[in-house]
Amino acid sequence: MKRKIKNTVIYGCGDMGIQTYNILKHDPSVEIIGFLDDNKESSDFCGLPLLGNTDDLYKVKKSYQLTHGIVTIGDNRIRNNKTQALIKEGFEILSAIHPNSFIDNIMGMGYGTIVEMGAYIHPETIIGNGCFICSGSIIAHNSVIDDYALIAGGAIFGSRVKVGSHSLIGVGANISPYVIIGENVIVGTGSAVIKNLPDNVVAAGVPAKILRENPKLI
Repeated sequence: MKRKIKNTVIYGCGDMGIQTYNILKHDPSVEIIGFLDDNKESSDFCGLPLLGNTDDLYKVKKSYQLTHGIVTIGDNRIRNNKTQALIKEGFEILSAIHPNSFIDNIMGMGYGTIVEMGAYIHPETIIGNGCFICSGSIIAHNSVIDDYALIAGGAIFGSRVKVGSHSLIGVGANISPYVIIGENVIVGTGSAVIKNLPDNVVAAGVPAKILRENPKLI
């Protein structure tokens, strides 16, 4: 049976775009046609053409016979918005899972999620849509990561942690078992979170303390 090729565009010409491009190259069913970006001025990225921006979605999809897309923008809110724009134009949303990540018997993973090389996701976890799980992070069993959260490199979760949507867990942060982190929360690099954090805050330190409010998502 002939494999159906996924003609794919990557939305975002930054570091996440480079990572995602190299992850998807491992998948023989994915043909990366080019990139989209609202701010890029050059005509190519990673040796592939820059096809346009948000305003060009309909034209680009039709002209290049695109079927799939993935958004690789680090800002969680923007990643969500651009993913919804792709869906509105009829794109199917890919996930990008590195073959050298370690994922064991999870409960589910949504569309548009990126898992880098060397990330560990233990059994019975749930990963939402549009999440970004960076290299060296460890998501322990029975944890839940809601939509459009970003877990930076080397973050370590105890068991049954819950991270709300649009939250960012900084590089090397440690989250104690059973801790609940709210929506739109930023946890600073190297922090140790031992107590629950409410929505819309920035927290950092060992142990982590709330430093200020984080502006609410619109």
